[in-house]
Amino acid sequence: MWTKLPTIIAISLSLSVLVGCNNEEPAPITCSGDVTPIGENFFADISDSSGIRGENFDPAPAITITINDHSAVGFVDINGDGYDDIIAHNLWPNIAPDWNGQKPLEHLVFRNNGDKTFTNVTDLSGLRDVDAAFFAYGDIDNDGDTDIFAGFPLQTVGHRNSVWLNDGKGVFVQKAGSSPGSGAYAASGILADFDGDAVLDLFIGNGHTLAAVPDDFYLGNGDGTFTNANGRLLGLSASITDGSVACDYDNDNDLDIFVSTYGVSYENGHNILWENDGQGNFTNVAEARGFAYQKTGNYYLETTGYGEDDEQPASGSYVGSNGFGIDCADVNNDGFLDVVVSAISHPDSNNLSTKWSDPTVLLINQGPNGNFGFINQFLERGLIFNEGDSDASFADFDNDGRLDIALSRSKKYEGHYSKNENKGYFGLFHQLYNAFESVGLISGINDPDDTVLCRMGDAQSHAWADIDLDGDLDLLAGGRNDECPGLVGRPNFLFENLIGSKNPWVAYKLRGDGVHVPRDATGARVVLTFDDGEEILTREVKTNQGNWNPSDTRTLYFGLGARDICGAKGEVTWPDGTRVKLSAAALKPRKIHELRY
Repeated sequence: MWTKLPTIIAISLSLSVLVGCNNEEPAPITCSGDVTPIGENFFADISDSSGIRGENFDPAPAITITINDHSAVGFVDINGDGYDDIIAHNLWPNIAPDWNGQKPLEHLVFRNNGDKTFTNVTDLSGLRDVDAAFFAYGDIDNDGDTDIFAGFPLQTVGHRNSVWLNDGKGVFVQKAGSSPGSGAYAASGILADFDGDAVLDLFIGNGHTLAAVPDDFYLGNGDGTFTNANGRLLGLSASITDGSVACDYDNDNDLDIFVSTYGVSYENGHNILWENDGQGNFTNVAEARGFAYQKTGNYYLETTGYGEDDEQPASGSYVGSNGFGIDCADVNNDGFLDVVVSAISHPDSNNLSTKWSDPTVLLINQGPNGNFGFINQFLERGLIFNEGDSDASFADFDNDGRLDIALSRSKKYEGHYSKNENKGYFGLFHQLYNAFESVGLISGINDPDDTVLCRMGDAQSHAWADIDLDGDLDLLAGGRNDECPGLVGRPNFLFENLIGSKNPWVAYKLRGDGVHVPRDATGARVVLTFDDGEEILTREVKTNQGNWNPSDTRTLYFGLGARDICGAKGEVTWPDGTRVKLSAAALKPRKIHELRY
C-alpha cells in the first residue's frame, strides 16, 4: 500500500485550475450535443507543410542513405511552452549485432511553433549524436522540465545507456557518471515513480528481438542518477523484451509494468506483468491474470477454429507471441484499464508454435470480481487479423468518448493475402459501442488513390498529440517503406486530425509538486463519471509505451461525444493517493485545464 500523508497535510493540499484554450474561438459551451459522423478523409497529410521532413526525407536520395531513416518517433514538450514537440530517432541500419559504429544513431528534434509548423532545432538541443536508439522521457531531477533516458540497443564495447538533463529551454546536457542499465540490448524504457517517494525510477526492457537477457530496474536518486534495484523484480530471469508500458491495472494506486516479449522460440514467447506491491517491489503475475499467453491460436487458420479453439497442450507449454507494441487504457469505459499488444503471427498449420502463437490481442480487464484478469476480445469486438502488426495504441481520434485502436503494420507479409484489410496499410479501428469498424483505408492516412497501399507500408512506431491545441489528437507515424514511388527514402508522416475538434472535449494537464508526487505527475489519474456512475471515462498520465518507445502527449484528452458534461462528476487521484473533486469550472468543455497538486 502507499504511504498516506498526515491528515493535516492532505487537508491543506488544494487543486488550482488554470483554464486555457487554443487560439481559435471555441464553440459555445453547451451541456451536450450530437456527434459528428467521421465520414472519409478525416486526417490530412501535413508532413511537408509542417516542416518535419527536414533531414528526415530527401525526395532524391543518394544510393547510400545514411541519415534518412528517422522512423522511431515521439511527442514531448521539451521547452515547456505547452506545445508538444517531435523527436525522431535513426534506426538505420536496422540495428543488428554487426553494427560497427560507423553508421549514425542520430536524432532529429523539431520544435512546435504552435501553428501546425515545426522548426528543426536538432543541433541547438544537443541531442543529435546521442549514442542511443530510443529515449524515455520524464522529469528525472524534479525541476519542472522533461529529461531523457537514452537507451543503447546493443552490447558493444564503449557504448552505454545515458541520462540527459534539460535546462528548461529544450537544451540537454549529459549527466556525468549516470549510465543506468546492464548495457545489454536496451529496447524500451519507463520513467515513473514506482515506490511512492515522488522521484522517478527507471525500468529498462532489454532484448528487442536480438537476445534473451534480464531486464533492469533502478530507483531514482532525484539528481539524474539511479541505483540498481533489480532485486525488486522478484524472480527476474532472461527474456526478449520488446515493448513495455506502465499503468495501474488493478486500481490500487500504484504503477504496474506490462512487458511485451518477442519470440515464441524463447520461453514460448510468454509476456510479463510485473505487479507492484505499492512500495516498488514486483511479482510476475502474467499467467494468473491471463496476460502471459492465450490458449487459442492464429486467427487466420481454419485448424485453430480461426482463433477460437482451445486445443493447445497442457499449461506450462502454451505458446505466447512475437510481441512488439503495447498500450494500456480503459477501452470500454468501465473504470478498469485494458491492454492491446501488437504481434506478428504467421499462419502455418504445419508448425505447432506458429499455428498457436498469439496474434495481436485486445485484452479486456475483468475488474475486481474477475481478480483483474484479462480476456482476449479481439475477434468478439470485430477487429481484423494482420500478420505484420508492429506497434499499437489507444486514442479517441473523433472525441466521441470511446477509445479507438491504431496499428502500424509491415508490408513484409502482405504478398500472402489478396484482401486489402490484410495488407501492410496503417490500421485504424473506430469503436462503435464496444465493437470496432476498420476505417484505416478511408481515413486519409493511407492514400485512397494508391492501389498498392505503399504510402504507409512498413510504418514503424507512431504517437498521438494535439499539435495545434484545437482539442483533438493528431498522428505522427514513423515511415519505413522505401518502395513507394516518390517516397523512396523512408519519410515520416504527420497527419492533422480534421474530425475530433468538431465534437465536445475537455483536457487536463497535471503538475505535481516534486515533494509528495513527481513534478510531471506520471501515474496521476483523472476520472469523469456520467449518469450517476453508469459510465466512467478514465485517463492516466503515462510515459513511453509501444515498439521503439514512442511517446504520446501527457495531456489527458477526454472526448465527450453526446454526453451531458453539466451533469458529470470529475475527480483527480494523485500518485500519493490524494483525491480531489473537480469543480464545475474544471469541467467546462473545449478547454485545456491545468491541475496542480
